[in-house]
Amino acid sequence: MSSHKQFQLAQPPSDGISRLRFHPSDDTKLLVSSWDKQVRLYDVQSNKQIAAHQEHFAAVLDTAFGHNCSFSGGLDRRLLMWDSGYTHTREVGRHDGEISAVEFSPSHSIMISGGWDRSLRTWDNRSSSVATPMHKVDVAERVYSMSVHDTKLAVALAGRSIVIFDVRNLDHPLETRESSLKFPTRCIKIMPDGNGFVCGSVEGRVAVEYLEGSPKSNYAFKCHRQPAEDNVDLVYPVNSVAFHPVYHTFVTGGSDGVISLWDPDNKKRLKQYLGYQTSIASLEFNASGNLLAVASSYTYDEGEREHPPDSIWIRPMSEGEARPKTKKA
Repeated sequence: MSSHKQFQLAQPPSDGISRLRFHPSDDTKLLVSSWDKQVRLYDVQSNKQIAAHQEHFAAVLDTAFGHNCSFSGGLDRRLLMWDSGYTHTREVGRHDGEISAVEFSPSHSIMISGGWDRSLRTWDNRSSSVATPMHKVDVAERVYSMSVHDTKLAVALAGRSIVIFDVRNLDHPLETRESSLKFPTRCIKIMPDGNGFVCGSVEGRVAVEYLEGSPKSNYAFKCHRQPAEDNVDLVYPVNSVAFHPVYHTFVTGGSDGVISLWDPDNKKRLKQYLGYQTSIASLEFNASGNLLAVASSYTYDEGEREHPPDSIWIRPMSEGEARPKTKKA
């Protein structure tokens, strides 16, 4: 792992990668969900798939690490838990519609799922049988994306609504706002300091928004666009956002196959990473911030067509590569 050259993981999924998740403390373990009904666990240091399960009946849309286990949900409407030995799965609970997002709050040991049934549900994974949720919250629209950090939960809904919750009291949202982006939200991520969030839209824009009480101002910008004829840009969806755990800069991945590294405080793009053959479907830094996992996987924005095979790349980040630039006096 001393080389700064990125490498491709062996045995990638065979259909549509939906989510990459590094383990919260083990820098080498990467969890991957995909449309081939599987959840896989990789050791990126040895470049091996060390476990996998195919217990879902349909595409898996999201996955997350819990305490000594992992969770996954998808089109079969079932929330599954994978045990710490990665040998057994069991059903924790169900939604009335497809499960589109799962998050785990380690500080409160709460598993949260969101679905196209317009609900959020929390679960106690200690129950040995299929359980009713500990809590169910109805929301105004389908859940598209979620992000949790400490006590904060950000939920992006269809119809451009963003709802902010305290995970300890889901009955009363802290904030409900309409996204400043004019097109549907594809991804959302809470800032590492918990004071705001970044979201990306299907129309090649990113919004940096702060919560009520913050002295900082919201802003948005265009990205993931390529010039075309007649001075018209080709516009690509922003599929994924990930914050660097040390420097708090963030990366975005788009359907143009490009990754951009941004400095949110100085409102600058620091770097672009090019050369991926198809859409960037998911991005994730490991806990130390010295590795960036990249899912290069066609996201069907142009419908059914021939496309490159799915691949997962591990990009080593050099010391200070994600550090923001110092403002000039």
